Amino acid sequence: MENIRHKDARPMMDLMAKKIFSDTEITAEFIRDILELPVESVKILDGTQIHVTTSKILPNFTTQVDVLAELNDKTQVVIEIQVAMQVDFIKRLWLYICEQVSQNLDEYKKEGVNTHYLSQELIPVYAIAITEKSYFNDNRAIHSFSMRDDDNCEELKVKFKGIEEKRNLVKMVFLEIEKYTENTTENYKKVRWIEFFGNKPFTHEPEKIMKQADSIINPKEWTKEEKSMFDERRRDFDGYYAHLAYVREEKEQAIAEGLEQGLQQGLQQGLEQGLEQGLEQGREEGIEQGIAQERVKTISIFVDLVKEGHLTKEMGASKLNLSEQEFEKYLKSK
Repeated sequence: MENIRHKDARPMMDLMAKKIFSDTEITAEFIRDILELPVESVKILDGTQIHVTTSKILPNFTTQVDVLAELNDKTQVVIEIQVAMQVDFIKRLWLYICEQVSQNLDEYKKEGVNTHYLSQELIPVYAIAITEKSYFNDNRAIHSFSMRDDDNCEELKVKFKGIEEKRNLVKMVFLEIEKYTENTTENYKKVRWIEFFGNKPFTHEPEKIMKQADSIINPKEWTKEEKSMFDERRRDFDGYYAHLAYVREEKEQAIAEGLEQGLQQGLQQGLEQGLEQGLEQGREEGIEQGIAQERVKTISIFVDLVKEGHLTKEMGASKLNLSEQEFEKYLKSK
C-alpha cells in the first residue's frame, strides 16, 4: 500500500495547487528554496491559471496549473504544475519564459521607453516546473539549468535594474516527483517540496511553513463550496489515474501477447531456417569433402605416374598446380 500523507486530497490537483500558491508566504518560501534567491515578499501577478486538457476520454480533467509570481526586486517566476506527460513540455516552459519577457518589453514600450534602452529595463524571468512524470533519463529528482560557459561551466550572470548582485540571465528548475525516494540526497530545502507535492511523508520534522502548506490540503479547513468543487475534481483525477492504469495494463498485455507470438513465430522461423541452413551447409560441406577426396586421389595417381617414369616430376607438379617442393612432399610420403 502506498505511503502517503493525505488519503483523498493530492497537492498536485489543480484546486489544491491553486490554493497553495495563492498563499504568498508559501510561494515566497518555495521560490526561496528552489531558486536560492533572497526573497522578501511575493505578489501573484497572474493568479493561478488552470488549463483543461482536450482529451476526449477525460474532457474536464486538468493537467497543468500556471502561476506567475513577482518578487520584491521585480524578478518574475513562472511556476508550472504538470500532471500528465507532455512531449514538448520543456520547450513549452521555455516558450512561457520568452512570452513573459516579450510582454514585459511591450509594457516598457507603452510606457515610452526608447527601444535602444529596453535592455536596461529588462528583468529576470525564471521558471520552476513540478512534474509528476520524468523528463530526464537519470535518477536525479531535481534538475537546475542556466546558461554556462562550455569550457569551465561558469554561469552567465548579468546586472539587472534595481538588483544589487548579478543574476542568472536564464534559469529553469525541474522537480520530478516520480524519481523521489527516501534516499534522495539533494538539499532537503528543495527535497521537502517534492515530498510535499508528491504527498509523501516528510523525512524530516516539517517546519512551520510546511505545516501551513499542508493544512491547506486538509479538507477540514475547506468551505462547503470548496468541498463540492474538490469532490468533482477528485472524480476527474481518479478517472485519469484509472485510465492510466487501464492503458498500462492493456499495454503490458499487448506486450506479453506480442512477445509470446513473436517467440512462436521466431521458433518456427528458426526451425525452418535452421533446417534449410543445415541442409545447405551439409551440401556445401559434402561438396567440399568430395572435392578434397577427389584431389587426394588425383594427387596419388600423378605420384604413381611419376614414380613409374611416365611423367617427370616437373610435369606432375604442373598438372596439379603445385610447386615442385610441394609435389616432392607427396612423392616422399607415398
